[in-house]
Amino acid sequence: MTSRSPSLRNLKAPSPRLGLVLASLLMATACATAPTRPPVSIGSGQPRVDPVTGEVIGPAVTETTDEALNGFVRGDGGLTPNFMAGKDIKRAAVLLPFSHPNAQVRAEAEAMLAGIELALFENGGTDFLLLPKDTAGRSSTAEARADEALDEGADIILGPLFGTEVPVVKDVALRKSIPVVAFSNDRTVAGGGSYLASVMPEEEVVRIMGYAASRGTRTFAFLGPDTAYGRQVETAMRAEAAENGWTVLGAAFYDPSKSASSEVSRIAGLIKAERSQVGLLIPERGTKLLSIAPLLVVNGIDPGRTRFLGTSIWDDSSIWREPALAGAQFSAIDPDNMGNFRDTYKRIYGRTPTDLAAAAYDAASLAITLAAENNMKHGGVTDPDGFMGVNGLFRFRLDGTSERGLAVKQISGSGASVVEEGVTRFPPGDS
Repeated sequence: MTSRSPSLRNLKAPSPRLGLVLASLLMATACATAPTRPPVSIGSGQPRVDPVTGEVIGPAVTETTDEALNGFVRGDGGLTPNFMAGKDIKRAAVLLPFSHPNAQVRAEAEAMLAGIELALFENGGTDFLLLPKDTAGRSSTAEARADEALDEGADIILGPLFGTEVPVVKDVALRKSIPVVAFSNDRTVAGGGSYLASVMPEEEVVRIMGYAASRGTRTFAFLGPDTAYGRQVETAMRAEAAENGWTVLGAAFYDPSKSASSEVSRIAGLIKAERSQVGLLIPERGTKLLSIAPLLVVNGIDPGRTRFLGTSIWDDSSIWREPALAGAQFSAIDPDNMGNFRDTYKRIYGRTPTDLAAAAYDAASLAITLAAENNMKHGGVTDPDGFMGVNGLFRFRLDGTSERGLAVKQISGSGASVVEEGVTRFPPGDS
């Protein structure tokens, strides 16, 4: 596999313009993070240093009290730190559920803020300000925090996380035509000024089905959990098949808390009766997938005539040694783009970044890039040439969904390797 440079910053249009080269954390002193309202603790934007070794170990954490706002002034343009007074400040509000009652959600929000801060450390200048806001995971709170953000001069909103919050935030942002780059994967809340930065299941389905079709598989079937995610993937499969004139044999949904043996038997019967090669899409993970894959073989599925296909949840080394999955393929983020980000995030914050932390990093880097061009507008966000981030090439369509340059991986006994890299340029034309 040919390696690629991770940076496209110096290329001119129509090349993607968001270079995400990892730089020194010394740039942190040129950046600022404004305090949010109590009771949330947020990173201050300044690095925390081990007093013995001098090693940077992460961002400082500041208790956000009303007194913390004493270091800020209100100019005509909005909230401004004293040391940034007189500058043409660009502001990005960050709306995330820092005080959500669920500990996992709180941890995810903090991981995302860390990704945003890392983007600021590496790419921000002296005139870019973060305005973190706690939505608590509630629509009414998200609406109030979005209203605050506009009052404080936000030029763009990064967040919220949940689809239920996006419509109210979008409605507030529309008052001043502020773009909202949200992290929900519910495509029904996209559009009307909101853009979804998460890697959507629909994009993963389009990628893996397209790859299979390019190699002769144009008949598909579905086997997956009866969950919102499973239904979303199955709907995307049928839509993509209809768009391209491909055949769908059928679908089988199983209760994720019970055995899938009867559904496996039914879908195996459909596939065995089909003469052409079939792509079986299985959006499942972990131990459940490890129980289903051998059952398919036991039920007479011929791996030579059936392609097992998956989504990015297969990008998990714990499943790769299952013999029944040898040769199976799935769509995923191109590891060439993600590697440096993952290593640096882990070194600085002491933990592996989540998928949403990477999406947040890309969203913040997008905002920083547009701020440098004085183009933090809807037209800037929807640039048809796209942007290159740690999640690979992406661009936002006018309907608020994102198009992705995903890779395809294939499983073997020794792991999973890239068999087709993600594209590095979108075709000319509107997104």
